[in-house]
Amino acid sequence: MKVIKRRNRQMTMERILRAMGDVMAERGTDKAGINAVAERADVNKVLIYRYFGGWNGLLEAYVQRGFFLSMFNDKFLDSVPANLPAENRSKVWSEYTIQFMREFRARKSSQELIRWEMAHGETELARRLAEFRDNSYKNLVSKLAPYNDFDPIAITSLMVAAVTNIVLNSAQRDHIGDIDLRSDAGWERLETAIRRIYSSLNIALERENNKKEEAAV
Repeated sequence: MKVIKRRNRQMTMERILRAMGDVMAERGTDKAGINAVAERADVNKVLIYRYFGGWNGLLEAYVQRGFFLSMFNDKFLDSVPANLPAENRSKVWSEYTIQFMREFRARKSSQELIRWEMAHGETELARRLAEFRDNSYKNLVSKLAPYNDFDPIAITSLMVAAVTNIVLNSAQRDHIGDIDLRSDAGWERLETAIRRIYSSLNIALERENNKKEEAAV
């Protein structure tokens, strides 16, 4: 009986979180609220307070349980093979960035949440959400980075920031340069560029690392 209750609770929590994403996508994070989420999920709002403690807890759960983007949870990190050879890591890094871009483009609720964070960055909640994502990046980099001496956190931060900016701008702009942001071909060009950047970066890092090793001999 207890197992069934736990399962029912888990299913209800997931329904609430999915409803929250729908409400944020339609109204924006500022205009979403407990009442709207409860109505969309078809639950009593008392359940939301009981399960999540209120709006802040609901937002944190939305991010931490992978509803913001699937790669921000332990399951994604666990799917990354351990002890990857250095020559394979640039491909994994590029595919991670591409997956991030594809999923962020597809989730309007996630875009609305980032816009909310940018407007409310001084709040404790916004800082906690950003810190959670930052820790996810750090965990991924610690597992994948081919050369820790070359500041992979800085590299990852630049790539994620660039992707975030382009996706958010695509809601208001048709083009960046001559890249058509309304077409699949335009986004495919960006994906190809990401792969080339990481491939070239990996070659450059290998050369620098070899120079260091030769100098130490």
